[in-house]
Amino acid sequence: MRLKDKVALITGSSRGIGRAAALLFASEGARVVINYKKSKKEAEKVSSLISSESLVIGADVSLEADVKRLVKETISAFGRIDILVNNAGEIIRPGDWKMDVSVWKQTLDVNLTSAWLMIREVVPHMKKQGLGSIVNLTSTVGLLGVAPVLAYSCAKNGIVALTKAFAKELAPDIRVNGVAPSNVMTDMTLGAGQELIEFMKERTPLKRIAEPEELARAILFLASDEASYITGHTLVVDGGYSLK
Repeated sequence: MRLKDKVALITGSSRGIGRAAALLFASEGARVVINYKKSKKEAEKVSSLISSESLVIGADVSLEADVKRLVKETISAFGRIDILVNNAGEIIRPGDWKMDVSVWKQTLDVNLTSAWLMIREVVPHMKKQGLGSIVNLTSTVGLLGVAPVLAYSCAKNGIVALTKAFAKELAPDIRVNGVAPSNVMTDMTLGAGQELIEFMKERTPLKRIAEPEELARAILFLASDEASYITGHTLVVDGGYSLK
């Protein structure tokens, strides 16, 4: 088991990529903290599927007070945090250049500020342990720039810079990496409609949309000791979409 006795805190893990990562991490021996913002029922369902020890904590990770409580409750329950996965995120529409200032600020808070807050709060505990691994979820829209989701693109590009900066700052004991998916078969993608899904399939060299489990495997690799000499890297998992 690649994560035996590790404690992994995964934000936004009641569904989608976070859910898949929580289930995979648990199968590899980790004790998992399942975080949710709204869907407590879904989070508890994930926990019920895990045979190893798990903990369900509701928190809005764009809020400093919630982040502090989330980390405090995790330490109280498990005594340590070995792995942090900053997965929580949301596309808020309309998010193009004509958006309201409130949408711009909310998008950055949910998708970028949240990761900074989580890292800032978790790192002191990782430093006490001496080792740690952080994986941040960014997106190919952050690498390419996509006008209809301008704010989201800017936030996700900020995650790439944040990953590199923290990798330098926290080395050699704490590794920090990123994963950049394109579209993934989550509620967010399904909610966009079949027309967009077919368009994305056509634009993707592998001619399909990724499954959440495929992203979870990439996250697991970077979080585990198999990636022990990798830090500051953003792994693109997009079926070749960004090659266009």
